[in-house]
Amino acid sequence: MGQQEKIPAEEALNLVLGKVKPKDADLKIEIKDALGRVCAEKIFAPIDNPPFDRSPLDGYAMQSADTAGASAENPAQLRVAGTVYAGDVFAGKLGKGEAVRIMTGAMFPPDCDCMVMQENASIADGGKIVSVSAPVAAYENYIRAGEDIRKGQLLIEAGERLDFARLTILAAMGMDAVPVKALPVTGLLCTGDELAAAGKPLPTGKIYNSNETLIGSRLRELGFSPKTLPASGDDAGAVAAKIDSVIDELDALITTGAVSVGEKDIFHEVFNILGAEKLFWRLNSKPGGAILTGIYRGRPLMCLSGNPFAALTGFELIVKPVLGKIASRADLAINKRRVKLRENLPAKPVRRFIRARVENGEAAFPAEHLSGQIFSIAGCNSLLDIPAGAALEAGDETEALLF
Repeated sequence: MGQQEKIPAEEALNLVLGKVKPKDADLKIEIKDALGRVCAEKIFAPIDNPPFDRSPLDGYAMQSADTAGASAENPAQLRVAGTVYAGDVFAGKLGKGEAVRIMTGAMFPPDCDCMVMQENASIADGGKIVSVSAPVAAYENYIRAGEDIRKGQLLIEAGERLDFARLTILAAMGMDAVPVKALPVTGLLCTGDELAAAGKPLPTGKIYNSNETLIGSRLRELGFSPKTLPASGDDAGAVAAKIDSVIDELDALITTGAVSVGEKDIFHEVFNILGAEKLFWRLNSKPGGAILTGIYRGRPLMCLSGNPFAALTGFELIVKPVLGKIASRADLAINKRRVKLRENLPAKPVRRFIRARVENGEAAFPAEHLSGQIFSIAGCNSLLDIPAGAALEAGDETEALLF
């Protein structure tokens, strides 16, 4: 592919996806640390849930046969043989005409097959007698063992992401650890002689390195823990040496800056020094069109623009789904939906990705779409995909790529 050739984002993404594989490493971690991780294998229920027949309410457990024919005029009267609380076991054996005071969640005593809610029972003789004024059916107000989950039931599929609900299910099964896919180690390197570190006075002619926070925070938001390398100046040899020294510790490397056509856009030279395989350079869309991507020692090098919004666009179009494949995260694949525009968009000769806020199937966007603007990123949750040459009016539909 010629170095000057611009290609669609979809084609570019497929080129990289064709070169990477899911990380083939599993580990077992504590459930408390597993939120958002990907389950590495199928998990089956080791026990029933609930593990025993239990009461759903406070009331009185009894044998349904003892309530046959009960009415308001002729209530069934049963002797209260004891009380069982949640977490306890009734030690006795229930006889004919007897009941047990039972609390919510408590285990049913043997021979009980129903319960009467406390508010539907009448108590006499200091709580020693309970009267029931209507027949109670067998297994009325009765939760059987395994009613929620049966032992051996499939709980979680391999490849599912572990959210709070799935982790709660595992905890209810008594599990304190879960097998998960290892997270890919993702490096982040920002380059540019113009970059200054935050927290210090800004030298004349410099800018603060916001890309490190932009891309690093987005990675953390998606569940990754980036390995952030010290920012580097525009020295191709030094940058190549830095990449070479860390690449074996990484599964992927993201850089920002120095990928366009200026004198200090060094990454073509960096690739040449490393002998890295170039997959593509430049998309036929804006912003984020200046993106150089390749493979070095089997790891993807994804070199984004130094312009913040262009870097974010390249990240969403290319980097996120690539990391999704490495991490076995299907949820990080490109997610598009049709939305209606609230405002007009004039035609431009190039395909554009415009920051927007999508709510209830409608998209609103900032008045200014300049890629160098940072403030208007706040509140946006998507990129509108505007075809080249398309003049769209309010109410027209287009596709939105959701963050």
